[in-house]
Amino acid sequence: MMKIRTLMLMAMLPLIQVSAQQNDNTVKPQAFLEKSQLPNGMRFLAPPALTSPEYMNDVYYYQWGKEQRGIPEVAQQAAEDETAWTSAAFSPAVGFTIGPDTSPEIFLLCEGARKDANNANFAVKNHYKRRRPFVQFGEPSLVEKYDSVETNTFSFPSGHASRGWIYAFVLATVVPDSTDALMARAQEYAMNRVICGRHYKSDVDASLMMASATLCRLMANEKFQQQLVKARKEYARIRNKRK
Repeated sequence: MMKIRTLMLMAMLPLIQVSAQQNDNTVKPQAFLEKSQLPNGMRFLAPPALTSPEYMNDVYYYQWGKEQRGIPEVAQQAAEDETAWTSAAFSPAVGFTIGPDTSPEIFLLCEGARKDANNANFAVKNHYKRRRPFVQFGEPSLVEKYDSVETNTFSFPSGHASRGWIYAFVLATVVPDSTDALMARAQEYAMNRVICGRHYKSDVDASLMMASATLCRLMANEKFQQQLVKARKEYARIRNKRK
């Protein structure tokens, strides 16, 4: 009996390996855009000069952000958004859990776009090397335990905010009835970076442009379009189960 079970297991091993590979692929999203296809943010973005009115606006919002920390529920949400997975942060806006197990096609779509937005941001950040506001002013951020790590990273544009905007944009193409909730969440998510002291207002404004430019490139990308079709079909199934 043991020999028969062993032979059966050996026969099934290739199928198990294929299944494992397929499952493994579903939790490893890939960017859709090649490096040459990413928008060049240096052509349309630049941080404000320290003597400009725009920078004075940044200082105003930096002080505003510190005042917002005095509101417990606002400070708590801003602190949670510091480390929350983007998928978790935007799931409530669409009314279902975005994840590799619960909605794999939508997860692949959003996470692939997130990677593209990240990649587009990196070049701009490394070009301008703008210091984060909490570093510039020599004050602790809302979540001090990350300050030492973030001291040597750059502020313009906001990576968090760009990821939030691209998630909101892409999800809105899949779940259009949630567009208003998604935009409201993306705006909150972006401004929480100002409340944390991690970013200036102009950083999160630039992230909106960066995400918008990335979305334009994605909408013209064949791989993205193919995944979008899969995501929309998956959402149709999710919606039908709710009825």
